[in-house]
Amino acid sequence: MLRLLILFSLFIFSLSTAHAQQNPVLDKNISFAALSKKKAERTVSWTNPDGSSETLNLIEMAIPVNEKLTTEFNKNNYGIASPWLTPKMIVLHSMDLGSLKESLEQSSLLHDRIPESWGLLSKAGKLPNGAHFMVDKDGTIYCLTPPMARNKKKVDYTSPAHRWYVKRHQDGNPCAIGIENVTDANGDYTDLTAEQVEANSKLVRWLIQFEENRIEYVNSHHQFNDENTLNHLHKLLELNYQNKPFRTTGRKDIGDDKLTDILLQVKLSGYTISSF
Repeated sequence: MLRLLILFSLFIFSLSTAHAQQNPVLDKNISFAALSKKKAERTVSWTNPDGSSETLNLIEMAIPVNEKLTTEFNKNNYGIASPWLTPKMIVLHSMDLGSLKESLEQSSLLHDRIPESWGLLSKAGKLPNGAHFMVDKDGTIYCLTPPMARNKKKVDYTSPAHRWYVKRHQDGNPCAIGIENVTDANGDYTDLTAEQVEANSKLVRWLIQFEENRIEYVNSHHQFNDENTLNHLHKLLELNYQNKPFRTTGRKDIGDDKLTDILLQVKLSGYTISSF
């Protein structure tokens, strides 16, 4: 009898294993609570071109990264067989989803691939949305995808020899650092607080300095709704994509007025930067 029970248990186990192999769990993710427990405070300092010194406090909350899917996306859309970014621009966005928690949970930023229930996205496949930073309404800056030490799997906010993972935000552009902003759910995308405008400006100044002036453009996502503008951008950035890249149009994001305010604060510190 005991032998029969053992054989039956092994049979059930083998069936479960086979089912798991045929139907793998693809939705690897992290909860907001678990992400919050991993947060770490970071501080960076630098000197602007006008001689003024600044210090920026960041809260690091690193979201999942899928190197394989990122590389596949870049290769299929841009002919770049790498998950790494070549920073030439910064693109500002807004979430329109509510609080920081809601913004992360209701997007796919907490996943390392699009949830199964969402299906596949044309051109993007299973690669989820992403961002490098998110700015809360009170001006708190969260680093969601921190810079990595070159050839090492550790975070590095200081060395010139660093690199960023590509995140799918501004139409999957592999040259853009993406900054998201928390705004009210179903509200006005452009409704950034004064604290957010100041925080975005400061973050942009640090990024330009950190990237040793390789950043040429600072834009809001809404500026690339027009196909001709996007094509012009790709020519300027020398992006020789193989297929028509993944597109999102009809965006408002931070809007012209808030973008102008941020650019003014950046330029007042002595930086030369372009925008569309």
